[in-house]
Amino acid sequence: MIFVTGGTGFLGMHLLRELVTRGRHVRALKRKQTLLLLEKSFVEKIEWIEGDVLDLPLLEDGMEGCNEVYHCAAKVSFQSKDRASLREINVEGTANVVNVALHHKIRKLLHVSSVAAIAANTADLPINENIEGEHTVSSNYGISKYLGEREVWRGVAEGLNAVVINPAVIIGSGNWLEGTPAFFLKIWQGMPFYTSGGCGFVAVEDVVKLMVYLMESEIKNERFIISAEDWTYKDFLFLIAECQGKKPPHINVPPLLSELLWRFESLCSKFLPYPALFSKETARLSQLRQYHDSSKIKNVTNFRFTPIKQSVEETCRQLMEDVKEGKIK
Repeated sequence: MIFVTGGTGFLGMHLLRELVTRGRHVRALKRKQTLLLLEKSFVEKIEWIEGDVLDLPLLEDGMEGCNEVYHCAAKVSFQSKDRASLREINVEGTANVVNVALHHKIRKLLHVSSVAAIAANTADLPINENIEGEHTVSSNYGISKYLGEREVWRGVAEGLNAVVINPAVIIGSGNWLEGTPAFFLKIWQGMPFYTSGGCGFVAVEDVVKLMVYLMESEIKNERFIISAEDWTYKDFLFLIAECQGKKPPHINVPPLLSELLWRFESLCSKFLPYPALFSKETARLSQLRQYHDSSKIKNVTNFRFTPIKQSVEETCRQLMEDVKEGKIK
C-alpha cells in the first residue's frame, strides 16, 4: 500500500493518476472541503482519508500497513500574510509525516521540496544540489520548504530512507485558478505584463515519472533538482500566447513598476475569490534570472525530459478544451 499526502493538489493529482494507472494500491489524504478534480474512474480506485498533515493520530492510522509514502502536501504562497501557515504546514506538517514514517518503519519516503528551498539568486551560476543554507533563500515559501527538508534529513539521521526532489516551476493542466495553470488562464483572458527574469520549467508528467522511478529504485538519502529547461518569463509567456492564438504580453515591467503592480494586484484581490498572482515576493523574484543544473538526475536515470514547448502546447490544448466545454467561465 502507498500513502500519498497532498493528493488533491496539482502535482499530487497527477501522481495519483499515474499510480492508479500502474495498478498500485493507494491511500490518499485529503482535506474535507477539497474539490476532487480527478476523473471518477480514478477516484473510485483510491482509498481516501479526510484530514491533513497536522493531524498526527490521523497520519498514524493512514500509514498503517503502508510501505511507501509520497509527501506532496504543502502550502504554496508568496503572500506575506501566510508566513505562519507556511511554517505550520510545510515544516510542522513535514515533521509529522517523518515521525510517523519512522514509527511505522516505512520502506521509503519521497519528499517533494522545491528549487525555492535551495536558492533564489546565485550570481548567475546554475543552482545545484550542493547549495545549502537558509541565507540563500529569499521568500517565506522557500524558507519553509528549506526547513521542511531539514526535517527529512533529521529523519534520515534517525534511520529513515528518503529521497528529496526539488522541482523547478511545474507546468501542466489542473485547477486553472491556482498555481502555474493560472498563468495559462491569465494569458487566455489577456495579460499585458511580463518581467525580465527567468527560471526553470518542467512538465508535471515528467516530475511524476521521476518520482515513481526514484521511489521504486534502490536510491536513497539523495536530493535531486528536476528542471527540463531554463526560459525567460517573456519567452515563456509569449509561447503560451502563441499556442492559444492570443495577443502576447507587451508591457515590460521593470523593478520600479513591479513594486507598483504588486500593490495594485493586492488591492484587486480583496474583491476576487482567488489570491493575487503578483505579490511583493513574486514581484522581486520575477526580476531574477535563474539557471538550474539537472545533470544529477539525468546521470542517474538517463531520463529525457519533455520539451517545454511541447508541454506548453499540450497544456494550452487542454485549457481550450475546458473553455469549449464550459468548464471555465
